[in-house]
Amino acid sequence: MKKSALARLSAFVLIISVVLAVAAGTAAQERATVTVWGWEYQKKVVDAILPLFTRRNPSITVDWKIMAPQQVRQNMLLAFSSGAGAPDVFGAESAWLPQLLAVGGATDVTERARPYVSKFNRFKWQDVTVNGRIFGMPWDSGPVALYYRRDVLEKAGLPSDPEQVAKLFATWNEYAQLARKIHTATGAYMFAHARANNDARDFEKLAWQRGAGYFDEQGRVILDTRKDNVEVLTFLAQFWKDDLAQDTEPWTPAWYKGFTDGSVATHFGAVWMGGFLRTWIAADAAGKWGVVPLPAWAPGGVRTSNDGGSNLVVSAQSKVKDAAWALVEFVTANREAQVTAWRAMDSFPSLDEAYSSPFARLGDPYFGGQAYRQVFVDLVKQIPAWYYTKDYPEANSVMAQEIVNVALGRKTPEQAIRDAASEIRRRTGRP
Repeated sequence: MKKSALARLSAFVLIISVVLAVAAGTAAQERATVTVWGWEYQKKVVDAILPLFTRRNPSITVDWKIMAPQQVRQNMLLAFSSGAGAPDVFGAESAWLPQLLAVGGATDVTERARPYVSKFNRFKWQDVTVNGRIFGMPWDSGPVALYYRRDVLEKAGLPSDPEQVAKLFATWNEYAQLARKIHTATGAYMFAHARANNDARDFEKLAWQRGAGYFDEQGRVILDTRKDNVEVLTFLAQFWKDDLAQDTEPWTPAWYKGFTDGSVATHFGAVWMGGFLRTWIAADAAGKWGVVPLPAWAPGGVRTSNDGGSNLVVSAQSKVKDAAWALVEFVTANREAQVTAWRAMDSFPSLDEAYSSPFARLGDPYFGGQAYRQVFVDLVKQIPAWYYTKDYPEANSVMAQEIVNVALGRKTPEQAIRDAASEIRRRTGRP
């Protein structure tokens, strides 16, 4: 009996010791500082939801280092290449994330992310997936719509109510036909499109709308194999030819002025442009802008595209991966967090369930009382696939120069597309 009791007591002590050891180890693991690299806007988004995160994860501290987007990209490339110096988590624009993933250094979070795959915008998973493995979480999306000046359309004798304007600009052909009428009646250009220093973003938005672009799912160059690309560039070039596009370089004072003084009638831009217009580009133009779906390329066709968007990634160099994942998961996949950030910073969620928030249906005084966010909610599920690949920066650079050649009359759209495709193949070795 004594031996049996002693044995039971020893077993009990052993179990308690194991439980205490596990608890102590878990507590130690939870006490972590997660370092993050990202730009100022991303920090403001996270700051808005940090109190929610901290209440659920009181032992995790977030230490943020602010960098410009290009600095994050360059510094992450250096850290990945050298095998040291990376943060625990970093924010990454979708356009250049594949380049970082190709270098290696991101944590494979496939098993942790898999339960969320059906809960996010489907097209966003392409940004964080390599060979079927997931290396990050979608954060925000950039669905594209047509911003228009109500007062300019009214001056041209056209309707300005969003429902009527959406019908007025049902197709790009109808949009182009009305451009001359608007310019003649008001002096306004249809949109701003730089001849020199063109960044190719307008071309990419409209090519994306058609499911075209630079590369296909296998990474092959399709720029010259899809006639859609030639048609998009031909369409844009016609506005230069007819003097219906304002020749101003994006993100310059002259470009901003077009949004404030009514010299530009429309802008095909992403959802984040709404916040930019309202807060700093054209804050004085309250009530003058409206938003409708993009014109379709053919009746009944897709009426949106995408521009921008970002993701959160856990670095493979992190020594606190569980804590880092806890932050990434909460910021991107928690509905309350996403809606809070949407309200605070107008960060458009990639998480589908956030769209049921009443916030999406609130009228905005800047847009004449229109619930403009709902326009993007209705459009985001239509966004076609687009494949950046690690060579997107090269493709964009080549195409931007060829667009300039078209704008300055040096090449036809067909020649520019053919030459761009050839140069992209030469630089990247892709078929």
